[in-house]
Amino acid sequence: MQLLIIPAIDLTQGHALRCIRGVEGTEQLYSEISDHPVELAQLWRRENAKCIHVTDIDSLRGVHDPRNTQSVIDMQRAVDVPIQFISRQASIAEYRALLDAGVYRVAINVEAWNAPDEASDLIKRYGASRVIFSVRGHDGAIDVGNGERIPDDVYIRHVAALGGQRIIYTEVDWEGNLSGEDVGTILRIADVAKLRITMAGGIASPEHLWELQQRVPRNVDSVVIGRAMYENRFPCQNIWRIAEAALEPEIHAHVARGTVQSSISMLDTPCADGSKPNDTQAP
Repeated sequence: MQLLIIPAIDLTQGHALRCIRGVEGTEQLYSEISDHPVELAQLWRRENAKCIHVTDIDSLRGVHDPRNTQSVIDMQRAVDVPIQFISRQASIAEYRALLDAGVYRVAINVEAWNAPDEASDLIKRYGASRVIFSVRGHDGAIDVGNGERIPDDVYIRHVAALGGQRIIYTEVDWEGNLSGEDVGTILRIADVAKLRITMAGGIASPEHLWELQQRVPRNVDSVVIGRAMYENRFPCQNIWRIAEAALEPEIHAHVARGTVQSSISMLDTPCADGSKPNDTQAP
């Protein structure tokens, strides 16, 4: 089984945190794209992304910026693949609003622990493909709010009991440092509960991906890559960057055509009679 590669976009104050390193002479192109996250999402889609991972960095720091929320809604409207959105919302109602606005997938974190009944109801209403759970661990434990930390395996079993079918797992020490992911940690997490698992953080090279693909179990099916994608650390990216340099005007114009709601956000919506929606298990 091949791991699905998911490019990451980090949002702060409505802008993308990272800028792509292109071929010489295209610095302005990618700088402007970072100022317009919709264009960045469309760029990753043109480069064959089957899913896009978006993180609201401000919300993880305890700051609510409505520009980030609007950006992710606009991004989903402009691409025809799932966007999965990582954020820390004040309540389950906020996640519901994002789903109703068209965002294909939201990842719940502390609210799964603090409002379990509401989280379970959200899964029943929208399906386990659209409602997933994020786990940001450190030394085998995670923060669930109010200064409380619990073992990550306890949280994962809790998610499974709620009806969750996918988690996104990262370790704080992996994030942004290109050190690779610890396979021992992945194997431990994968054995806790037979959920589908997306790993995130630390990937620096094709060699890291090959190692993961050879060693991880089948329920680890995807990996989120941020910094390494922006630094063009994968061979195929050189071809993309050369092509983009030649098509710079068209790339800038493309965002103006991405204003119609994409069909992907309409998948798995509740049936009119209130019955449980189909869970298509999109990537």
